[in-house]
Amino acid sequence: MKSHVETITARIKTDILEGKVGQYNALPNRRALAAQFKTTVDTIAKVLVNLEVEGLVVKGSGRSMLVNTPKARVTTSGEIFRDVMAEEGHSVKVEHLATPGIIEASLEIARMLHIAPGTLLIERKRREIIDGVVYRYSRKFYLADLVPAESLAAMQADYTYNVRDVIEAQRPVVRIEERIFARAISDKAEAEILGTIKGAPVLEQWMLNYDEQKRVLWISMVVFNATRFVKRYDYAPEDAPKLSSFVKDENYE
Repeated sequence: MKSHVETITARIKTDILEGKVGQYNALPNRRALAAQFKTTVDTIAKVLVNLEVEGLVVKGSGRSMLVNTPKARVTTSGEIFRDVMAEEGHSVKVEHLATPGIIEASLEIARMLHIAPGTLLIERKRREIIDGVVYRYSRKFYLADLVPAESLAAMQADYTYNVRDVIEAQRPVVRIEERIFARAISDKAEAEILGTIKGAPVLEQWMLNYDEQKRVLWISMVVFNATRFVKRYDYAPEDAPKLSSFVKDENYE
């Protein structure tokens, strides 16, 4: 016979996998769960440990627990993400977070583009919602002198318009530099964009696209809702590379 902890764990696990739990991807607090299942906070603490071990929840800010529903592995970079999801039968929605338009380069973006602050750029901001859940949002900065007025109008009218082809017809991309880091959401506005809470984990990816003259043509910044992705490895745990193999290799630099 299952213990009380096992029974509650199974109930919450089923609800998570069926998408029935977690406003803003967060579980109710421990007292609320204890009241719901007519048990003690200590029992709920044990349940949460079980769910965390299974990878179904992760710690958020404070004592909050965030839903971490396992998902199939997909390539998260590139515009094909939404197409992959649609082909697998998921409901896909893309939203403009702002109408694409002309802005002046901030100091940070100017440094990445190797241009003067205040240089005119085209900014595009969108988010992708899969089965009602926000998976990611993006900000892209294109050099305005490479985007004709008619292309900007097309971007404003159609979120799928591929302005990259317009730019690459002038200056082909020959190198892409990628920068990735993990962090937690500290801004309320960003939490609202991703439909989650402050403190939730995200994966931030920057991609700098260079032409053969080493000029950065555009920058892509994509923030992924980390609670919707599971870290995977391409090798079995016992085959993981060891640091010592690099340290002992005299040719390693």
